[in-house]
Amino acid sequence: MSQVEATQAPAVDPAAFFAAPPSSPSDLVEARNRFMTNLACSEKFESAVREARNGGNQALAAMGSWVTGEYTKALEYVGNETDLDAFIKGNCEFELGRFASACETLAGSVKSSDHQLVACALHSLLANGRNDDFVTAFDGANVSQADQLYFAGRVLELEGQYEAATANYEQVIELDPRHFAARFRIAFRADLHGDEESAISMYETFLEQLPIPTSVLLNLGILYEDRNDFERACGCFGAVLRRDPNNPIARLYFHDSHDSLDMFYDENRELKEDQLMKVLRTPISDFELSVRARNCLSNMDIKSLSDLVSHTEQDLLEFKNFGETSLNEIKRVLNQKGLRLGIRRDDGTFVIPDEFDASRSIDIETELAWLGKLTDEQREALDLQISTLNLSVRCHRALVERLNLQRVSDILLYSEEDLLGMPNFGITSLNELQKKLEEYGLRLRSGRGEEYGQD
Repeated sequence: MSQVEATQAPAVDPAAFFAAPPSSPSDLVEARNRFMTNLACSEKFESAVREARNGGNQALAAMGSWVTGEYTKALEYVGNETDLDAFIKGNCEFELGRFASACETLAGSVKSSDHQLVACALHSLLANGRNDDFVTAFDGANVSQADQLYFAGRVLELEGQYEAATANYEQVIELDPRHFAARFRIAFRADLHGDEESAISMYETFLEQLPIPTSVLLNLGILYEDRNDFERACGCFGAVLRRDPNNPIARLYFHDSHDSLDMFYDENRELKEDQLMKVLRTPISDFELSVRARNCLSNMDIKSLSDLVSHTEQDLLEFKNFGETSLNEIKRVLNQKGLRLGIRRDDGTFVIPDEFDASRSIDIETELAWLGKLTDEQREALDLQISTLNLSVRCHRALVERLNLQRVSDILLYSEEDLLGMPNFGITSLNELQKKLEEYGLRLRSGRGEEYGQD
């Protein structure tokens, strides 16, 4: 699932955050609003946060990780001394679904002078089902005007006055159009009343909010699943699992959606999947990359686009000598193919990016231009199943089971060197394959700088 980029805002320099870090929960929330305005700003900020973590500055690492929505990492670095520490820890626990722990961490915070810390404590009490404690704590609590209306709406809900509660939430949005909790509650109430269209429309507006809240991803994923849009559902649940691999709800629904995705026949999606797998088999050696980027990928044992998109940006950047320049170079290459990093699911399958266009992804004659002009016989041979070549068991397994190739054309996307670099594929298998291909007037590239040209 792709994130919708928010309306462009003036660029902000992450250095300002680290030079004068927030000193209160309210300041930290405001920092998120400033530094996570769009994908470009958030990526720049995330890079600075990684440097803070690598530099060992625990306070900055905790704050920065919270801003980017990396809650598990924030918990690794957060202290236990200040109100800001309590807010980070309590809110991270809340976002990760550990509501009882959040309540324990935030015990006593309802008396704070910081309205964001107070709101966080009240949200935790509600999420943990401690409704009586919430009502008591809310009485006289120091919260903003918008939050005062919002929590009054939650009290109305507890009393069964749902229409009045929704009216409160609408007033909240008039006061503060960015108030997440009020918008979320309106979407939630719409879903409960069977108005799926309104709920989905409201939830999808949150896809512009960075980081995308876990509750939005879970609820939106369930609605997508109800509409048999299993691919988008998997995208939502997969996004939660990348942030919190042990989230029990996301794990359960992800597997259900993915199983349904396999059962749900869609001819267009099947075509896209087939074309995606062909593109992902493309060896890295086919792309013009800088020596530094190529060496880094080689050292990480990344030999094909399939290997590459199985890694996230963070995976690459945490590898020695792999920097932002190489990352941007890789992303440009992937963008040309309609791909992006991190699309491999936990079970080894791949999410089809929204940008991926199967109709333009592979032009086999362009890909095999080095063979020269193809004859009709060669074109027919390219579409043959590999099983028709009657290869030895060892050679057949290496191609079909190890590389997941299906047709003869798939084989020719690999060079001799690519195949010899694969486990259990030696010179004997290579010679056998070459001999079979020659019977159809085909051959493999050597992989040693062979130029496009005639046979």
